[in-house]
Order: sequence, then structure tokens, then C-alpha cells
Amino acid sequence: MWAVWGKVRGCDSLGLLHQTLLFVCVLGSGALAGFLLWPKERAHAAAPVEVRVAGQAVDCSAELSEQARMLARRYLEQPVTLSASGHELRTTRAAVGGRVDAGHLTELLSAARDARSPLRRVHAASFGAEPLELPMPIEVDAARATPWLLRLKDVADAAPIEPRIDPRKQNLLPAKDGIELDVYGTLDRLDRALAQGDSRVEVALRALPPKLAARAFANVDMHAVIGEFETRYNRGNISADRTHNLKVAASHLDGYVVEPGEEFDFNAIVGDRTTLNGWRPAPVIADGELTSGMGGGTCQIASTLHAAVFFAGLPILTRYPHSRPSFYIKLGLDATVVYGAQNFRFKNDRSYPIVIGLTVDEGRVYASLHGPRRDHEVTFIRHIDQIVPFEERVSQDASLPTGLRVLVQRGVPGFKITRFRMIEDLTTHSSLRERTTDSYPPTTQLWRVGTGNEPPAGFERPKNDAHPEYVADEYLAVTQSAERGTYELTRETGRSGTYGWTEREGMISRKP
Repeated sequence: MWAVWGKVRGCDSLGLLHQTLLFVCVLGSGALAGFLLWPKERAHAAAPVEVRVAGQAVDCSAELSEQARMLARRYLEQPVTLSASGHELRTTRAAVGGRVDAGHLTELLSAARDARSPLRRVHAASFGAEPLELPMPIEVDAARATPWLLRLKDVADAAPIEPRIDPRKQNLLPAKDGIELDVYGTLDRLDRALAQGDSRVEVALRALPPKLAARAFANVDMHAVIGEFETRYNRGNISADRTHNLKVAASHLDGYVVEPGEEFDFNAIVGDRTTLNGWRPAPVIADGELTSGMGGGTCQIASTLHAAVFFAGLPILTRYPHSRPSFYIKLGLDATVVYGAQNFRFKNDRSYPIVIGLTVDEGRVYASLHGPRRDHEVTFIRHIDQIVPFEERVSQDASLPTGLRVLVQRGVPGFKITRFRMIEDLTTHSSLRERTTDSYPPTTQLWRVGTGNEPPAGFERPKNDAHPEYVADEYLAVTQSAERGTYELTRETGRSGTYGWTEREGMISRKP
């Protein structure tokens, strides 16, 4: 009986326990439901906080889309500097391709103003009353940024300096790595910098190693001069900038080694003629007239080297004559160069490396090509086929006293010539004859005639063009060989080979 009673009591105790647990669960569920159903304004509203976008304070009570446009405009107007190896380019975030998503910014401002938004609740939980800093949703438009980067690339890129040989001391000169601006890498850096609010961006650069190893020139044989030529330049102070350019151009070429089979490219080696590359403005020939241009004088280096290559008997791939004859070199041996337009190229068709020597000193430009032996004799033959008279043009100048005449530019006749190159290979005893034609248009003679008042006290008369009359032998033959160097075979002055010929031909109607 007691046993049965115990079982009954046990059952009753178990039921009571279940009832108690059920009551607790119901009570807890009710409390949780009440908590979840409590008004959000009281349970989750974040405390007021200062809002800023990329450091700029925001008036959240104002119209948000207008606020977004104003903040974006201010941000994009800020300056940014692109820097590369000492070269800098200053512009603005907008100009360099920065673009703000105003719609996205408006949405961020709306969330920042709403005290119930997840953005505000997370900020309140993590940072309390600290200002809410919003990022500026900016990205870089690559199409707009790339032209700026290419401008910087033009001045920042530097070709590697290949190992060279000093042609006078015959010792090896060390090579040097070049650098190249990485446009795509720089776009990534620019994107990050604008997003972070940086005002300065270091562009991405990569090294350009030399193509040749110094050891490749360890045993270069350069005991013989296989071709050479010399021209003269004005050493006076008036030509100081031109002389400077001569030396800059020569520094790029002196000691350069042209490997067997290599095609020599003048513009690629000398580089763009810019101020940042060390060049100065000096007189150049443009459309047959003398004018000031960057790198004036470079053509004399190209012409002197061309003549040395000509007399070495090497294949000339690209060469342009000047638009008017040059006083420093014989008609038909000149070569004009304009970076990106006109070039001088030749090929080393020999089985050995050729070392270029180029010196500018004491009024003399000397180009030489060095190898183990001189095995070619070369003859240059030129005759003038046609002479085209120049015209005269007179312009009135009120800044000069009435009647005063000043020769601004001396006229030069035009020439059409035929030139030959006779190459004799002294090893195989074979000969090659090349025939080409050149055309030099006439250069107009320009006068200024005064129409002004009487000259004031201390007036200095402008100087006439100092260039002498241009003369050229009607027929000329010059040979260069190992035994005798350079010597003239035949020289016939003809119509144009002596001074005074332009007046005799009736070209001059007014004398200086």
C-alpha cells in the first residue's frame, strides 16, 4: 500500500514540475514578445551625432541631394600632385579623372540622418558620440586620367643606357637601368589616393634593364677608323645654346656600340628634344626658314654622323635632306632629324661591332666609326642638275625709321642634285654603285623696310642676316680610304661654286 502511494505521489510531483516549467516558458515568451514589440523609437533610436563626409561637415537638416552635389564639387576641386622621379604634374581631382557618385552619396547622407538606420545604430554601438565619418564615393575615370598620365610618362620615362666603350680611351663605360611609368599601376594608386583624400600620388614605375650585358663588349676590337667626317660650328656667345645642344646630342651617341645586324635609330637613342631632357631653344630650319626651336643644332650631329656612315659604306635605311642647304656640310651629305617625324637610320652589315665616336670641341664636330679594320673605300659624287632662283619679299615695319632696309633672311637658291656612292670592298674586290636624288627648295629672301618716324637718340640699327651667300660646286667627287683618308678627286665650280654667282644669275634685286 505504501509502495502504491509512493508511486502516486511520484506521479503527482512530476506533473507539478511540468506545470511549473510550462508557466516559466509562457512567462518568458511573453516577456520576449513584449520586448520585441516595444516601439523602435524608444528601443533603437541612436543619439544625435555630428556627420562628416571626407572631413567636410554636413548639415543634415538641409536638402540632401543638394548637399551631396556641393560636397562632391568641393572635393573634386581640391588639388592633387602626380609625382615621378623628380617630375611633378599639378592638377585637380576632377581634371585627373575623379568622379563622385552623387546618388550614392545622397543615400549615405539619408542613412546618416535617420537615427533608426543600421548605419547610425552600428556607429552608436561602436563609437558612441564620436563624429560619424562617411567616405566619399569616388572613383577614377580611366579615359580622362590616361592623357594626364601619358603627359607625365613623356617626361618621366628614361631609356636604359646600354654599356658603352670610350672610343678614345677604349675602356668600358657602365650600363644604367631605365625607368618606365606603369599607366595601369598608377591608375590603381590614383584610385586609392582619391578615395583616401590624399593630395599627392607617387606614380608606379618599373625598371627597364639594358638589352646588352657589359661582358658582351669585353673583347670589342676598335683599332681602325672605318668612316669619319668633320664639320664646324660657331663658337661665339650668340650660338651658346646651339653649342649646348650639340654637346647634349653627342653625349647620347659617343661610345654607342652597334652590334652586327643591328639597325641604328637616331631619334630612339638621342630621345625627344625637350627642356626636361636637357635641351635648349636654338635656331632650326622649319619650312625652309630659320626660326627658334627646341634642340636646334641636333641636325648638325645627325649630318656629321650620316657623312661618317656614308663613307664607311654602311647601308643607310632612312635619311632626309634639309629643306634648305646647310652651311656646315656639303650639299648631299646632310641629314635632318625631327623627333617623331624625320629620322636617320642605318644598319651594321659587318660581322663585327661598330663603336661610334662623337666629339664637340673647339668649334669642331667630329664623328667616327671604329672597328677592327677598314675594308671599304668609298667615293661620294654629286652634280647639280637644276638651280631654282629664290624670290624676294618686302614687308613694311613702322618700328624702323622711314627708308631703312634690313635683310631679315638671306635668300638661298633651290637645288636639285644627283648623288652617287661608289663602294669598293677591299676584301672581296667587289663594287657597289648607289644613285639617289635630293631636292632643296629655294629659300625666300626677306626684307623689312621702315615706315616709322626719325630714330630716337641711341637707336641701334638691326643687323642684317649674317649668313654669307651660299655656294656649291656644280660637280664634286670625294673619296675616303684607309691609306689616304679623305681627299677630293674632282671639283668643278661651274655656275654656283664662286661668290657673287647669285648676283650674276640675276637673283638679287636689292643688296644689303
